[in-house]
Amino acid sequence: MNPNRILFSVLALWALFFLSACGGDEAPAEESAAPEEPKPEEQAAAEETLEPEPEPVVIPNPNGVYVPTGQLHNDKPVYANGEGFFMWTNGSIWKISDKVGGGRTVSTGKAGINDEWSKGTARFYPDKANEQDALFRLAVAYQGAQDDNPNAIRLFERFVQKFPDHAEVPAAYLSLGDLAISEVKQDEQPSFSQISKARQSYALVREKSQQIRLLTDATFNEGGLLERVAGNPEGLVDHMLGFDKNQDDVLQSAEFSAARAELNATSGTLSDYDINSDKSIDYEELFNFCEALCYSQMEALYRDYNEKYGDSEGARVSEATQYIGLACEKQGRPSEMLKIYYKDIEKFGNDPNNVGVDGILKKYADKYKQYDDLYGQTLDLLEKVQTPSAAVSFEYTNRKGVQETISGTVKEILEDRRKLLPWLSASFKGMDSKISTEVAQYRAAIFVNPDYSAKFKGYLRKYKDLRQNFPSDLSPAKAFASLFQQAQSSGQRALELRMRATLEKAGSSVGSGYTPQRSDFPVASPGVLVWMAGKLIAQNATDDAIAAMERLVQVYGETGGEFLFDAHYMIGKAKQKQRDFGLSAAHYEQALANSSWHENSHDARIRRGESLFEVGKTSKDKDTLEAAFSSFKEVRKDSDEASLEQRAQSSFMMGECRKAQRDYGAACVFYMETYLNFPSAVTWAPKAFEQAIACYEQTGQADQISRVNKEFVAWQRKFLK
Repeated sequence: MNPNRILFSVLALWALFFLSACGGDEAPAEESAAPEEPKPEEQAAAEETLEPEPEPVVIPNPNGVYVPTGQLHNDKPVYANGEGFFMWTNGSIWKISDKVGGGRTVSTGKAGINDEWSKGTARFYPDKANEQDALFRLAVAYQGAQDDNPNAIRLFERFVQKFPDHAEVPAAYLSLGDLAISEVKQDEQPSFSQISKARQSYALVREKSQQIRLLTDATFNEGGLLERVAGNPEGLVDHMLGFDKNQDDVLQSAEFSAARAELNATSGTLSDYDINSDKSIDYEELFNFCEALCYSQMEALYRDYNEKYGDSEGARVSEATQYIGLACEKQGRPSEMLKIYYKDIEKFGNDPNNVGVDGILKKYADKYKQYDDLYGQTLDLLEKVQTPSAAVSFEYTNRKGVQETISGTVKEILEDRRKLLPWLSASFKGMDSKISTEVAQYRAAIFVNPDYSAKFKGYLRKYKDLRQNFPSDLSPAKAFASLFQQAQSSGQRALELRMRATLEKAGSSVGSGYTPQRSDFPVASPGVLVWMAGKLIAQNATDDAIAAMERLVQVYGETGGEFLFDAHYMIGKAKQKQRDFGLSAAHYEQALANSSWHENSHDARIRRGESLFEVGKTSKDKDTLEAAFSSFKEVRKDSDEASLEQRAQSSFMMGECRKAQRDYGAACVFYMETYLNFPSAVTWAPKAFEQAIACYEQTGQADQISRVNKEFVAWQRKFLK
C-alpha cells in the first residue's frame, strides 16, 4: 500500500481509518558513511559481550474506528480508536496523534473534518441520516466478519449510549453480553467483572425488549454462562478472596458476609459451607458456595422466564424446565427435579411440536434410574457391611473375558482385595463413588475401627432417609402408565403415543401391541417418529420407516436437535436393509455431521463402514475401501466410549477391508489383533480365527495355519463352555 495514502470515512460520531504506515512530522535521518571494518580482536571481544536481543516493540496501530471519548479539546470533540491514537483539532486543523494536544502526529487535515487530509482522502458515506444504522451494522461486522471483539464492544457501547431508543438496542445489549466473555480462553475462567458485565447486558435485553426471540436468547445465553461458571467458579472465588482483609487465605464471618453481598447471594450462610467447623471459609468451601450460588441463580433465571413467557408463542418452556431440573439436581434436590419434569410432560405432552418434551422424557427416565441406583445400591452395600457374617455370592467377568463365580462372607470378601474390587464393580453399579472408594480403602477395618464404624453407621442413616424420601411413585413404569391411561381416556393422541414409546423403553407391557401407522405421523413428536421408525424397520416396513424420518427432517429441521441424528441414522438403517449401500453410507455421514457425540454415534460409524465396504467391494474402488477402513478405525481406537463388542467388530472389519484389497498380510494382522485383544467377543473372535486361517491359506503359510488352528482350539475350550 502507498504509505502516502490514508483512507478514512467520518461521521459526526465516528471515523474509520486504514493506515499502511505511521508517518510523523520528523524528517528522515541522513545516511551516514559506512563504518570501518572492526579488527579481529575487537570483533571477538564484542561477540563475548553481546547482550540478548530485546523483545520486539509492539507499535500501536492508528487504524480503526474513531469513537467520541466524551472529551472536548478547543471546543471540539476528541475521538479515539482504542489503540492509543486520538483525533482532535487545535482550532485550525485536525490531527491524528498518540496524545491529545500533542504527541507523535501521523496525519493532519483541514478545518473541516471531512476536508482533505495530509495522507488520504475522506469518504462521506454513510451520511448523517444513516449514522444510526451504520454504527450498529459496523459493530455487527466487527463482531462477525471482522472478528474484532474490542472494536465491536466499543461500537455497541457507543450505539446504546447515543441512540438508547433505537429498535436495535436490545440486540446490541445481547451482543455485549456475548462479547463480555469473548476474550476468555478455553483453558481460562471468566472473572467476576466479565461475568457481571455479561449478566447486566442480558438483563438489559429483557428490560428493553418484548420480542420472544431476544428474550429467549438473553435468558438461555445467561443460563449457559451460569452453568459454565458453576462448573469452575474460579473467577468468583478469586473475587471473594479479595475481601480477605487480614490475608490469612480464609474468610471470617464479616469478610464472608461482605463478599456474599457483593455477589447478590440471598441464600447460603457461613455455617452451611463451613465443612470443618472452624468458623471460617477456605478456598474449597468458597468453591462449593460459588457453585451452589450459580445453580441457585440459574434456577431463578429460568423459573422467571417460564413464569413470564410460558404462554408466549415461540417460548422454549420445556427446555427451560430441563435447566430448572438440572439446577435443582445440582443443589441436591433430585426428587423436585423429577416432579418438575413430570408436570411439564403432563402439561405439554400433547403438543407434538414441543420438542423439549421429548428431551425431558429421555432425561426423566435416565435421571430416575441414576438416583434409584445411587440410593438403592449404596444402601444395599451399607446394610451388608453391617452384617459381616452374611454370605455373599456373585458373578464377575475378569479382564480376560472369563466369567467367574466368587463366594464368601462379607468379612472374607472385604479382607481379600482380589475379591472386594470385583464385588464392588459387579454388584453395586451406580452407587456413591466416594463410599465405594472408602470401602476399598478401609476394608475390614470398618468392623473394628470405632471411627470408621461410626462413619458408616452415619452413611447408613443418610441413605435410608434418601431412599425413603425418593418418590417411587414417579418411576417411569408407574407414572407414565397412569399418564397413558389419562391420555387414552381424554383423546390426547400425541401424549398417548409418547407414553407408549416411553413405557416400551422402560420395559412395561402397558400400551404394548401397537403397530405404527402413517396416519399417526402428523401427531407424532420427533422422539415418537424415531421410535416408530425403529419398529417399522424391525417389521421390514422400510419404506414407511423412511417416510417417518423424512417427515421428521421436513417438519423439525430447525428444532429437532439430536433427533436429526436419529432421522438420518434410521434412514441409513432402512437403506442398508434395502441394500442401497451408497445412500445408507451418505445418511450415516449426515447423522454424524449433525451429532458426532450421540449415544449411537459409534454404531453409525460402524454401519457407515459396513456400507462403504459393500460399495468398495463391489466396485473394487480402493478409495472407498480406505474410507470404510478409516470409519472402523475411529471406533477401534476409542477405548473410552466404544464397547468391547464394537471395538472387536471394527478390528475384524479392518481386516476385511485389507482382505478385499488382497493385502492378506495386513488382513492377518487385524484378525489376530481381534482374537488376541478381544477374546471374550464370542461373535467376532471365532470369525477372526477363521479368516486368519483363510488368509494364510492364500499366502501358503502352512506353519501359521497350524499355529492359528491350535490357538483356535484353545480359545474354544476356554470361551465356548
